[in-house]
Amino acid sequence: MAKKILFILFVITTILLSQDEIDYGLNIPNTPFTIGGYLDMSYDEKREAPVLFDDIALLFFGRFDSFELLGEVEVSNVSLEGKSNRSSDIDLNLERLQLLYAINDTDKIQIGRFNSDIGFWNQTPIAMLQETTSNPHLSQYMYPKATTGMIYFKRLSDTDSMSITMQNNSDIGQEDESIIADMHMAFSYHLDYEFFSWVFNSGLYQEHHLETKSYYTGMAVKYEEDTFMIQAEFFTQQSNEIKDRPYSMYVQTLWRLDEKQDIVIRVESYKDNVLDIKEENCLLGYLYRPWHNVVIKSEYIYHSNASLSRVVSSISVLF
Repeated sequence: MAKKILFILFVITTILLSQDEIDYGLNIPNTPFTIGGYLDMSYDEKREAPVLFDDIALLFFGRFDSFELLGEVEVSNVSLEGKSNRSSDIDLNLERLQLLYAINDTDKIQIGRFNSDIGFWNQTPIAMLQETTSNPHLSQYMYPKATTGMIYFKRLSDTDSMSITMQNNSDIGQEDESIIADMHMAFSYHLDYEFFSWVFNSGLYQEHHLETKSYYTGMAVKYEEDTFMIQAEFFTQQSNEIKDRPYSMYVQTLWRLDEKQDIVIRVESYKDNVLDIKEENCLLGYLYRPWHNVVIKSEYIYHSNASLSRVVSSISVLF
């Protein structure tokens, strides 16, 4: 069954790539809903299974009056043999299921499972929208990537806004490599100008199956023009019982050579006492967009621990 699913996805991808122009998603007739999806395949020479489908996802979206509904279901880490996480059983994960209600022009409330309002990297959950195949350390270990609960958004002025996140229940998503929380309380402040943006975050969470409470604080800044972007994030995490993660940070620059090609450089440093790692690495990457819904990425990552240095590549398709 798994191999049949992969074959169908290959056929769909081939059809998509053969078209010159594509509209993302398919509108369901006589309804406010649109269905689409994305496919990410990566190669990592250091991985036990070098080639994997990182994500095979189905998305649906609907807007009616003051409400917006978004859902995302995905399968992750599927090998070419049709195994997911070394098992022949393929488990679907509910990545996002969120209902947003616009109270007025400045206030919104959202409930369900959604990407936590943290930094910049965490706001681009689809790999095609990210500049690299690999993720920085902080995106996985410093805060809960997703929250199952409620978030309140408030627009304070034309340039700044804030949000308050509240969760005191089990996460409805499947356990994966990111932090899964049974409790998450957080505050976020955003400041946005024409070319410059920054975000301040602070939060408290309790990880699933643990009694330990962890606190995180961080800041992200970004400057972006038509042909150049520089982005940086810094986070620190403390715990009341286990070892801390003193810092995790990166600086990433992107040069747009033309509409189809980008060059990326990322420098990263982190100290993680939980994993007993202190690391620095540097990434040099290249992005190519043969079509507007396809991104091919390749990067070399040099680590201070030489055994971790490697080449990573991927292809992402949005349909």
